[in-house]
Amino acid sequence: MRTLALVVAMSAGLLVPVNADAHAAPADATAPAAAPAPADTAVPSANASPNSPLLPPAVARTIHHPTTDAAIQTAAVTDYPAELRALTRTLDTYTSADDEAVHASMLLLYYGHTQPEFLAAVRAEPEVLRALRRFVLSHLDFFGTDRQYLVQNATRELGRFLQHKDIAPRVRPLLVDLASRGDVVGRLAPLWVGVAEMVDWYDKANCRRYNTCDFRAKIDRRVLTVRHTCSATLRIRAQQLTAAQLRQTCASLAGQDAAFHRVVRDPGPVAGDNNTSLEVVVFNTSNDYRTYAGVLFDISTNNGGMYLEGDPALNQARFIAHEADWLPTFAIWNLNHEYTHYLDGRFDMHGDFEENMTTPTVWWIEGFAEHLSYSYRGEVYADALAEAKKRTYALSTLFDTTYDHDTKRVYNWGYLAVRYLLEKHPEDIAAVLADYRAGDWAGARDHLTRVIGSRYDADWYGWLAAVR
Repeated sequence: MRTLALVVAMSAGLLVPVNADAHAAPADATAPAAAPAPADTAVPSANASPNSPLLPPAVARTIHHPTTDAAIQTAAVTDYPAELRALTRTLDTYTSADDEAVHASMLLLYYGHTQPEFLAAVRAEPEVLRALRRFVLSHLDFFGTDRQYLVQNATRELGRFLQHKDIAPRVRPLLVDLASRGDVVGRLAPLWVGVAEMVDWYDKANCRRYNTCDFRAKIDRRVLTVRHTCSATLRIRAQQLTAAQLRQTCASLAGQDAAFHRVVRDPGPVAGDNNTSLEVVVFNTSNDYRTYAGVLFDISTNNGGMYLEGDPALNQARFIAHEADWLPTFAIWNLNHEYTHYLDGRFDMHGDFEENMTTPTVWWIEGFAEHLSYSYRGEVYADALAEAKKRTYALSTLFDTTYDHDTKRVYNWGYLAVRYLLEKHPEDIAAVLADYRAGDWAGARDHLTRVIGSRYDADWYGWLAAVR
């Protein structure tokens, strides 16, 4: 049941339970293909922060495009009125033993909007709507804890009923009350933002009732209060960075510029790339990132940060990040990995992200971002070195890596492949990058699969055994 709920929750975009004891977890490697933002192309980071549940759905992408998972979730429901009465009782008598039942019920509500029988049952059993509000109000203390997903999902699922004109009048005053309990900032900000986003989708004409009109502008104005220019090519928008932290961040990225060009020996920006500057957006905590980044930038936040390249001829390149609030010292999580994506996109990869995926290039895109991030900072990539001892993949196999593969292959083994070629066969890297810069994806693919092919595989296995 827990596994099924998690799988369905992932497709629904609902929040899922947080493992409070988790350390850095891999990012969702399917993000680029699954849900790119309309104006930007997403490249996922190598590592997600701890305690990172899936964030609320991009509603239009899911509610109007039911998946097979929706059929799985609703097929077993034969008596919606009974299910809704049971949910009402569970919400009103909730104990911690009910976490799984409440979460599964949120899935029932989410997918029920496609079922006429479900909507008829809600009209006949409207007490469930008031029970959702009572549940949230009774457990406001869950916000800021590992049970936040329960009240945040309940808020959003109540708001989703605004899409039905005959049910909306019952729901509207309940949500107005919930919105009044929260604010743009503070511990209850996820409550306010959740209401605001549902109103924006389903009841925008009445946004004044909720005090959520122009909510994105309010978030930008009250949350991202720090503005700093590092150089003509780099600026920072942040929630809470000190002057010293801003100087440290600017210096780190400036130094990485030089390191990047020393490694790839590029001749300058690729043709047609006008991404002359990068904006780095930094939220104060991983929870703030999950609360605000999705609604501000239309991205998935089940990750440790995201670089948005978009159309390099037209738009502002942007990296959305958060501080590593679980570490004892200041750090912006995945800063150098994501900055490599910006530099690589500008100086090595012709066109936009979609064009870059014409042939399998993930081995380089993610492998090089990992390699430069670790080598520039002088840090040992322990996870990759541990994988090397397993001898899992031939080098020739890794040239076929895509974002459909697991994160160890994408990031750990991508790092190893790039490091091996840079150390042992830099002339091959130069040849492949020359094709990437020209947009000759077939030429680069031919070099990898025919010119290199499997001829380095034996040496590769020896290198894996010795690499430190």
